[in-house]
Amino acid sequence: MMRRASFTLIEVVLVIALLAVIVAFAYPELGAELKRRSLVESADRLRSLIVRAHAQAMLESRQYRIEFPGTPNPDDPNAEEAIDVPLETLQPRLLRQEDPLESPHMFVEYEAHWAPREVLMPGTRCVAVLAGRPRFDIDASRPLAGPSITEDAQAEFVPLTLYPDGTCDWVTFVLTDLPADVQLEPGHAPRIVNVIVDGRTGAAWMQRALRVEEVEIMEEMGASPILHMDFTRSDVITEDNVLRVHMAAEGAVGSRQPAEP
Repeated sequence: MMRRASFTLIEVVLVIALLAVIVAFAYPELGAELKRRSLVESADRLRSLIVRAHAQAMLESRQYRIEFPGTPNPDDPNAEEAIDVPLETLQPRLLRQEDPLESPHMFVEYEAHWAPREVLMPGTRCVAVLAGRPRFDIDASRPLAGPSITEDAQAEFVPLTLYPDGTCDWVTFVLTDLPADVQLEPGHAPRIVNVIVDGRTGAAWMQRALRVEEVEIMEEMGASPILHMDFTRSDVITEDNVLRVHMAAEGAVGSRQPAEP
């Protein structure tokens, strides 16, 4: 009778040690990828909330609002214009116009059965909500275009108001999974995602932060940094691909495109 082959204790220990080495090398990249996916998932959930609330506003002929805790009241002329950058994950609040005819400026928090309880996943922060069309301001002291997201900065927070006629405010929600005390680098661009809402139609898309050199290249090539499509990939926009990215964006206006190739 032949003896059944078996593993020795030394072989088992060697396999476990080898797996431990592989995990040690792969974990940093795996952890970063999981964080990035969590950030994109949070942005997608926020967009879904915006789309559903917009549909409800048109269905009920009343305004809806989405805002984050601490957002100054837009109807209060004495309200602070800026607040400190949040240091932790905060969930957006859904508000509904209480009575469009009798109290058009009165909004109350609304718990809808279709609204997710947790929009932003743990570790994702909304660090600004900017009014108006997206801004890609360049500051020589920062490697990324747009507002500062560090803990020592003041942030602009405005509510997103959705109107019954299908229009809304132009608003940009700035989300990140970076810690507040981070020293920003160009490589951090994919870890800041903007959820941009088009005030004319209510269409919303996700667009990662842009490096200063990417914005400069777009300006030189006459390509708008407002892409009107999902763009969360880490690929660097260069002179070689900027026109291809821009042409894809023009073909995607008002539509939802995959965030990944």
